[in-house]
Amino acid sequence: MKHIKAIMQNPALKRQIMLRVYYSYGLSILTNTAFWQAVMLVVSGSLLAKWLHVASIIDNFLAVPVKEVPSFVSNSFLGAISHGEVLTVAVLVLALAVTYLSAKRLAAALLPQTLVTR
Repeated sequence: MKHIKAIMQNPALKRQIMLRVYYSYGLSILTNTAFWQAVMLVVSGSLLAKWLHVASIIDNFLAVPVKEVPSFVSNSFLGAISHGEVLTVAVLVLALAVTYLSAKRLAAALLPQTLVTR
């Protein structure tokens, strides 16, 4: 008990001990994989929100005449593939597939069975 009282009375020693505690706590956080997964999730989410912002997509579609929308979409996909953005195209196709399947399952669950076609 005398040692603890001596530490509490010596502010320099107390500060040095607490700095070591803070350093070890910081290192334990930086070496935790969940921390890095959360960092990557936040970074990828913010980049995705910046690149695929709904307003910019709508502005791009509104800039194209209606009769040229199918060719605009196909040229956009072909341009992305030819410029090495295959992962972007794959994510977009996967997102569209998930949206379609989710809407189909939601309709099957909410609408009467006679209205849902299989």
